[in-house]
Amino acid sequence: MTILSSRRLSGRTWIVTFDDNISVMVIIGRRYTILCDTHLGPDSMQEVTRFLASVPHPENLFIFNSHSDWDHIWGNCAFPDSIIASHTTCRKRMLERGEFDLSRQKARARGLVKIFLPNLTFDSRLCLDDDEIECMHAPGHTIDSSVCLDRSGNIIYVGDLVEDPIPYIDYDRIDVYIRTLKSLITSSAQVFVSAHSGIITRDLIRSNITYLNAVLTGKEVDTNSFGTYKTVHQANLNALTIFRYEALARETLGDAFSFETFWSAIPDPEGSDQKSLENFLNQYLHDIMTRKGFQ
Repeated sequence: MTILSSRRLSGRTWIVTFDDNISVMVIIGRRYTILCDTHLGPDSMQEVTRFLASVPHPENLFIFNSHSDWDHIWGNCAFPDSIIASHTTCRKRMLERGEFDLSRQKARARGLVKIFLPNLTFDSRLCLDDDEIECMHAPGHTIDSSVCLDRSGNIIYVGDLVEDPIPYIDYDRIDVYIRTLKSLITSSAQVFVSAHSGIITRDLIRSNITYLNAVLTGKEVDTNSFGTYKTVHQANLNALTIFRYEALARETLGDAFSFETFWSAIPDPEGSDQKSLENFLNQYLHDIMTRKGFQ
């Protein structure tokens, strides 16, 4: 059994947590049954389907992808006839990196995964008024991050925007990330659901903001309390360096830029020190510019 637990948050909303401690959220609406994220593949979604069989629910499924990371979208392929909604940049990122992520992480797949793109996208927000559901763009963890608000219960699914003790940074605009988290604090939500940390509090959101502010301003971060997330801090610093060089590579190569080629060449972000990574990327960019005849 892959479902570790299912917890009822309101009369119509559940958090379903798998044995890897990744959670999805289920909302039983009037018109749709809304599923927030689809975990690691169709086998996981068979477990969700069995769970749904135990509660009355509309047969029409509405899938919400909080962002394009592989551990949130691989189960999309289990629902080929359903609406799958996401922000426009989520679909764009899946097109660019979906197969690459699958090739790198396929050992973690649960079932036969095919990359299945969202078939309904939104720019700012998407409302299912009959079901009292609101999906909103909330960039931060990634450029395409979005949240799903159950308005009837004031319950909000935040995907990977908030984690205990610190979040992963996969977007270079930390100022935007902080602004998004501040908006969560001032929102009407009473219950916050994180994909990797379960039920979270406003205090954790504030703690995440403090951490992001330290990274943004270049302050030294004490990682002693981070436990296994010590390597996440290093990965975050390295990611910001990589994004800077990725932007330069895209500018240099134009239409010839290949996401797969660039990221395949990058050393492990969690296992590299910043100086070595910077030296590698400097040489990588130098080689690109040399081939393009800029030097």
